[in-house]
Amino acid sequence: MRGWSVILVSVGFGPATNAAPWVQEQGALYSRLAVSSEEVNGLSATRTDVYGEYGLSDHWTITVKGEAVRFDDASDFDNESLRITARRALFSVSGFVGALEGGYIEGGSLSNQNSCETAGAEARANLGWSGQGRGLTTFTFAELAGRFHDDCQRERAEFGLGQELSNNIWLISQAWFERGSDKATSDKVQTELLWRAGDIDLSIGYREELGGQFEEQSVFLAA
Repeated sequence: MRGWSVILVSVGFGPATNAAPWVQEQGALYSRLAVSSEEVNGLSATRTDVYGEYGLSDHWTITVKGEAVRFDDASDFDNESLRITARRALFSVSGFVGALEGGYIEGGSLSNQNSCETAGAEARANLGWSGQGRGLTTFTFAELAGRFHDDCQRERAEFGLGQELSNNIWLISQAWFERGSDKATSDKVQTELLWRAGDIDLSIGYREELGGQFEEQSVFLAA
């Protein structure tokens, strides 16, 4: 599978970047809408990603994510998913934070074609750190996640690193390693250069599949 993402539009309210271990303050809202135009094996598709977080308290955050992909001339490959979880902050000490997260999932995992189609549950454990590293404002995090469906399961490890190179200019890198039933293997890396312009982020990035059954390469722009 080879694809190029040529359009990505993102609108956010609240913190522009919110990695897995961190929670929202009570009453705080973060939302994002992303729409991308893709070409996969010569087929044109549109991907829509809607994500939101709301702080119930200083320790609990609710997250909702819906994602769908529609192919112009190959509707058999269309897919969609829904995830609703609760994130619980466990500790925050000297820049280190930890959290647990779990909830309901429905539809396919869109990371590869061997999707899990039935409803199920997801559980995550997260650890992160933010502060000054070598004179640069830095954050890093690690996450272990499991998705459990009636017809299949997935295990995933995710790692991320972000550094503020200059005033409001960030370099963010992430890596995902996914395994599971039905020969599901996916190893991806992503690097993104991001400019925080008030309430809006502008960024350009590159994502590549390093292993598994499919080849995938994406270049994206975001505003």
